[in-house]
Amino acid sequence: MGNEIYLTRNGLNAQNYKKETDRYYHFILLAKDEIGHKQIREISSRAWMRSYMARGMRRVPTYYQDLIDVIGANPGHVIAGNACLGGCLPTQLIRNRDTGAPSMDLIKRWIRQMQGIFGVDDFYFEMQPSFNKDQIYVNHKLVELGAELGIKYIITNDAHYLKKEDRPIHKAFLNSQNGDREVDSFYATTYLMSDEEVREYMEKEMGEEVLQSAYQTIEEIRDKCEDYSLKKPLKIPRLNWKNYNHLANGIWFARIPMLEKFVNSPYESDKRLAHAIVDKIYNSPDLQNQEACDEINACLEDTWISSEVNGSRWSAYFLNLQNIIDCCWDAGSLVGAARGSGMGFILLYILGITQINPLKEKAPTARWRFLNPNRVSVLD
Repeated sequence: MGNEIYLTRNGLNAQNYKKETDRYYHFILLAKDEIGHKQIREISSRAWMRSYMARGMRRVPTYYQDLIDVIGANPGHVIAGNACLGGCLPTQLIRNRDTGAPSMDLIKRWIRQMQGIFGVDDFYFEMQPSFNKDQIYVNHKLVELGAELGIKYIITNDAHYLKKEDRPIHKAFLNSQNGDREVDSFYATTYLMSDEEVREYMEKEMGEEVLQSAYQTIEEIRDKCEDYSLKKPLKIPRLNWKNYNHLANGIWFARIPMLEKFVNSPYESDKRLAHAIVDKIYNSPDLQNQEACDEINACLEDTWISSEVNGSRWSAYFLNLQNIIDCCWDAGSLVGAARGSGMGFILLYILGITQINPLKEKAPTARWRFLNPNRVSVLD
């Protein structure tokens, strides 16, 4: 598994972004193992934490320093590639051809920098099938550089749409976004090509020797990658549930009969949910009328039945979610007032998970849409 990131200069942000000079260079990362996947997740998280809007797009910049800090500190777990014409290396090769700057010495220095971060054997050149003259030039230049610097190359397919016959639709889509533009030469081959199509094109353009070398390198990369699973055992942390001062008593048992069942439940989470409800009622006159008590009782009954049917205690889920929401508020984060059918479930309001009293606001969402025995589990 991997990710296409957007490399930028260190420190680029919404305040100092310059549209005339700043670029978001495409760059490919591929995890060799579980450690590599963790490194890619870290880099992606850093980029999203500093993301911003610019020129109508969400920009998600990865700094070169991120690569050094995360991957360079423990290399050997991530494979890197130069990506498409939007990548830094292809872009600089085109600029060198057209203007002479940057120099080939500077370009080679950048390549060595990437090898220093990822490891000499884990940075690869990428060629791509294309009718675009710039991509064709880059393909040949990468083969030349690979022979000079001892860097292997692979063939990748820059797929922007699924099928070849979808090309007119994709072209119309691009023109609708950016005005009339020439898209044929570049995007003509950017559909999901079959292996036979890739081989036929690259052999014709680059020759049999280059084709075979590239495919051997692809197999080499395949052998470098270990099998690993992202599936982990489900662990629900035990949070520090609140200790409530008001215990459920006979007064509330009479008005909310289901409270007694929860208080006498063998499950600690059921008991704590009952105490939390009574604690809220004591301090909320708008929950002490009989209409509110009847609604609370009905929600408790739904919670109990669903828990029994599915073998999972909804009370534990509610209380853990309450702690998470409380942590968000304590950290100064904004929390949505309510969402979807949860707005109509009064227990969520009582626990502070939502901020809308469904009885007071006459919420149209019926409680059964949020919770009923047909829901498979608390994670459904």
